[in-house]
Amino acid sequence: MAVTSNFKNPNIANFLKRNHIAVLATANKETAQPHATAIYYATDSQMNLFFVTKEKTTKNKNLIQNPKAAVAIYEAETQTTIQITGPVSRIEDQTMLEKSLLIMSKYSKQTAQTEETPLSKLDAGEYILYKLWPQTIRMGEYKYGPRNQIFDTATPAEESLE
Repeated sequence: MAVTSNFKNPNIANFLKRNHIAVLATANKETAQPHATAIYYATDSQMNLFFVTKEKTTKNKNLIQNPKAAVAIYEAETQTTIQITGPVSRIEDQTMLEKSLLIMSKYSKQTAQTEETPLSKLDAGEYILYKLWPQTIRMGEYKYGPRNQIFDTATPAEESLE
């Protein structure tokens, strides 16, 4: 997949780095049946989102048929939300998968006081790593933004060697 993501917005980047739980929305291509599920995620410097699932989950089946997704992330303390949409691709790098599983366990420990993620409790086949390449990123700061300045977006950055 020849998709590149090169967004810049320090407010959005910082929000994504300090939050680690999102709701991922996928849809079945044949029936258009939507599916939403909570996930742990990690990001890179380009604001790509990485998440792990298992091969027999509904989200994996949907992503195989329809490799597009939306993510919503909410921070209750600041009443801030981010919505991201874009194509999703499977990452076949075993080292990245193992690193991602360790990161997800760390986030689970921070939020639920257990290193066992909900996904680890599912008997649904092998782990799979996915990457969501943002096409749109929109941030709403409801607590601090005046009515006409609630929303912010990330804009494509200039070329980077990163």
